[in-house]
Amino acid sequence: MAKLDKYVLTVDTAKYAFRAPAGLYANTIATATGIAVAADNEQDLPEYPVKNLLRKGILRRVRAITKTSAGKPSSLKLLCSKAKLATILDALKGDAYTITGGGSGTITSVGFALRVVSRG
Repeated sequence: MAKLDKYVLTVDTAKYAFRAPAGLYANTIATATGIAVAADNEQDLPEYPVKNLLRKGILRRVRAITKTSAGKPSSLKLLCSKAKLATILDALKGDAYTITGGGSGTITSVGFALRVVSRG
């Protein structure tokens, strides 16, 4: 099971902290998504559940189609800030990802995650 780290999303002057898989939002993925690892002085920020940040529209979920290090196709759910949503589709293609205690590979394409809407 993958370990979780504390990440921070900054919107204007507000900072929102949440937990996500360790090592996922690093290097180019961090700049493309707008999510950074919490610095030492940000470790005391209150943590928000990801589902609440998604409901408020602060975070958006995208799905990345990946090729694992073993060469098999896979998918990965990524979070991104609302401000980076327009540029994320092209920014992540070809980037490598690594999850601490999990897998690693290369992102081949990125698309929007489907939203399930109740029909009843």
